[in-house]
Amino acid sequence: MLTLLAGIAAALGAAPLNYLLVKLLGRAAIPALGPAMEETLKTGLALASGASLVGVHSIFGLAEAAWELVFAAGKVKPALAAVAAHTFFGVLVSLTYARFGHTGLAWASGFLAHLTWNQIILSLHHFSNNKT
Repeated sequence: MLTLLAGIAAALGAAPLNYLLVKLLGRAAIPALGPAMEETLKTGLALASGASLVGVHSIFGLAEAAWELVFAAGKVKPALAAVAAHTFFGVLVSLTYARFGHTGLAWASGFLAHLTWNQIILSLHHFSNNKT
């Protein structure tokens, strides 16, 4: 139950913060600053509450998937990608934390993976929009 609550809290915290980032800095801020904020929420809430790192990241991914399905015209592939990606980030953070016992390093592993993921998605999106 703790993992579920921490995951939902992270998702509920990320939504207005992402909105605020867009309002203050524009959409271009999201690919880099979004992952920093989201990984801080997911990893921070999991560690602070003693919840599962993988579980909190996965719940966050499920919440993002629900958003894709409800508010983004039922986009199934992005919804599935959200669950898979955030679960992967959680596994990476958890393994890093278990191996090194350092919260900053664990956070950084999730952030760098999330940042890389966003760049790949943006590149694919740009490529698919520019096909002739």
